[in-house]
Amino acid sequence: MAGHGPGGSAGRRGALGQRIRSRRQRFWVQVGNLAAKRLPQPTRVTEPPPAVEEPPEAVLDFLRQVGVAMCRAGDSVDRVTIILEDVATAYAARGVSFFVLPTGVFVRIEAGESARVDFAPGGYDPLRLDQIDALYRLIDDIRRLHLPVSEAAARLAALEVAPPRFNAAARVFGHGVLTIGLGLLLNPTSTALPVYLLLGLLVGVLRLWADSYRPLDLVFPVATSFAVTWVAFVVAGPLFGAWPLDIVIPSLVTLLPGAALTMATVELSVGSIMSGSARLVYGLQRLLLLTFGIAMGVDIANRAPVGEHGAALGPWAPWLGVLVFGLGHVLASSAPPGTFRWLLLVLYVTYAVQAGSGLVLSALGASFVAGAVVPPLTYAVQQRRSGPPVPVTFLPAFWMLVPGALGLEGVTQIVGADAVAGLGDFINALLSIVAIAAGVLVGTGLSERVGRATSTWRGL
Repeated sequence: MAGHGPGGSAGRRGALGQRIRSRRQRFWVQVGNLAAKRLPQPTRVTEPPPAVEEPPEAVLDFLRQVGVAMCRAGDSVDRVTIILEDVATAYAARGVSFFVLPTGVFVRIEAGESARVDFAPGGYDPLRLDQIDALYRLIDDIRRLHLPVSEAAARLAALEVAPPRFNAAARVFGHGVLTIGLGLLLNPTSTALPVYLLLGLLVGVLRLWADSYRPLDLVFPVATSFAVTWVAFVVAGPLFGAWPLDIVIPSLVTLLPGAALTMATVELSVGSIMSGSARLVYGLQRLLLLTFGIAMGVDIANRAPVGEHGAALGPWAPWLGVLVFGLGHVLASSAPPGTFRWLLLVLYVTYAVQAGSGLVLSALGASFVAGAVVPPLTYAVQQRRSGPPVPVTFLPAFWMLVPGALGLEGVTQIVGADAVAGLGDFINALLSIVAIAAGVLVGTGLSERVGRATSTWRGL
């Protein structure tokens, strides 16, 4: 009879709860064992050696130079600051503080009883993917192995002057291949494909010329948009029977200041007002230059659009476009060896998320979701033994994500090719970039929080 009393009921409930907890623990142990067997093993991070104090003058000079290199790699100023703090810690530097802008880096460091402040102006030329890979592997080695500052400075100087992995002809051809990939993503029509290659090669030649001739580099957006528009209306459109506006936009997508506008949104969101404002003004000014070049090209061509919208290819075309786009980026941006498979993984997952979420969400919602997925995915790739650093796979994925979010019509309006486009359509196109930036901000924060809680974290 005692078993039917209150005490007996409480005992049975306690025993039942204990069995449930025990089974739950066994379940998660089995899940962990299965994951350990099936998933690839991440890079094992050993404990770094003790920090060795270096001469403050040498550390100061190296910190400002590596900060400028990260700005040239396209990193946000808050990430640059965090990474510079890690590097300063590796060299046991005291009293270090930073003020980072897209155009320069200020560094303050204690040297004995006094403090020194120095400044390094930012470089104007962005780093290639192979240089970005070498830069972040150097930073990783500094944090894990505490390289002597003299050795680190020598490696930094070497990577900044290292020649491209591919020669000039391969890089120009890569621009053509990249443009075909964007065309398959934006406007996959049969009549436009040969024109994409032609205009992509033209952009690649102008880019190569601008890299070696500074006066052209100053007006590169205007000159390129003018030349591409004129050729599309006067030569390529009539020759191939293609609609000029359909073939102009994929050729100019790589000139869109999507990275600047997205990074401006991210930096303004985290309180980096000066840097975010500077990037925002730069991005809007570049849009105006592109618009002016297109308007001048149409005006001098002095003819209405010719040809017809070509027959659209099948639903397989965008998926092939992702592959072609990745190959073009490898050639045009000199991606380091062993990067292509990881780049394709990031590109295909990003496109699948963007296309899949677009079936149930609005264009802005799909842009936000895709932007939030890219950072965790690139961080996961970085943890693999052969995985490249985050920026190497993030930047190409971002360049695919922006035109995919805007669509052909949105890109046409944002560069001013549609003279009658309303202000509301233009704002919606810009909101797509804001949605991507918000997603990137959320994804980056999640990746950092989860990553630093693991034993295999390789840094930002």
